[in-house]
Amino acid sequence: MMNNIDCEVIQDLFPSYIDGLTCEKTNVAIEEHLTGCEKCRSVLAAMKETSSEILEMSPEDKKEIDFLRKNKKINFRIIMGSVVGAFLLVLFMITLGCFVVGTKNDTNWMAMHLNVEDNELDFIAAPSGSGNAVASLNYTEEAGVVMMHARTVLVSPFHKGNLEGRYVASETIKEVRIGNRIIWSEGAPVTAFASDLYATRHSYIGAMSDNNRTALALNMGTSLGAFTNELETSSEPYGWKIILSEDVSSDKLAQKEQDMEAFGYVILGLIENLDHVTYVYHSEGVEKMLTITAEDASTFLGEDIKKCSKHIRTLDTLLQKTGLIRAVF
Repeated sequence: MMNNIDCEVIQDLFPSYIDGLTCEKTNVAIEEHLTGCEKCRSVLAAMKETSSEILEMSPEDKKEIDFLRKNKKINFRIIMGSVVGAFLLVLFMITLGCFVVGTKNDTNWMAMHLNVEDNELDFIAAPSGSGNAVASLNYTEEAGVVMMHARTVLVSPFHKGNLEGRYVASETIKEVRIGNRIIWSEGAPVTAFASDLYATRHSYIGAMSDNNRTALALNMGTSLGAFTNELETSSEPYGWKIILSEDVSSDKLAQKEQDMEAFGYVILGLIENLDHVTYVYHSEGVEKMLTITAEDASTFLGEDIKKCSKHIRTLDTLLQKTGLIRAVF
């Protein structure tokens, strides 16, 4: 029965067997296996011979072997120390980056409260999340436009959340930006929604990709549902026809038409050569059409609607009058 033990198991026991460290029961098992296994007898004989050679070594050889063994242990400790040191260094750099140095950031997660007087700018920068903090704001300026560049970190004893400060410009401040977003212009704060829309203004209705950027910034699809476009640009006056895909129920018709008018005013303000916007839609199976002209939009705003593409404050006023404001600094 003992002879059924695998050769690999028996051979693993040989070092202890040779040194007399195995128990009597294990010795019996090994010896029973050896009686029927030529291969293991050969392996054991070779190991005994090697062990005998080691015992017969001179004191100098033994010292050299001991030195090599100790050196191996020292080298192992050095390698392990280096690995642990490298890990700790990486951990330190990550911690430094997250809690002290920070990263450049825009204003999507930050509220900025400003007070501007002539060339002086006082601010409070407040993070929207409890785990974030504003680490620093750097400034550049050009022709009265102050550009602020924010760095954000995780909350720590170094940076606990809000950041208050003052900046004195070299000339009267006309506009304040943070990242690519305008947050103050012509004497008053500007909403984030107005700044995002203002960035989509363009001069020619024939560029459909530019038109789509404006429609996406307005989030028209959420209010109007799916729609297709037809551009009327073969001759002036130029128009944009928006064809709604979904039937509008009678109980939602008034609100839907109000949204169409509001979107139309803003589109006419942001596209310089656009003269009219026409909506084609169905309600209870009946086709309807609503057209808003640049003149209609100017009457609603109380001044030339095309000023919206040149003055962000005018656009912000239009958005507030339409009720399309999405977010306010």
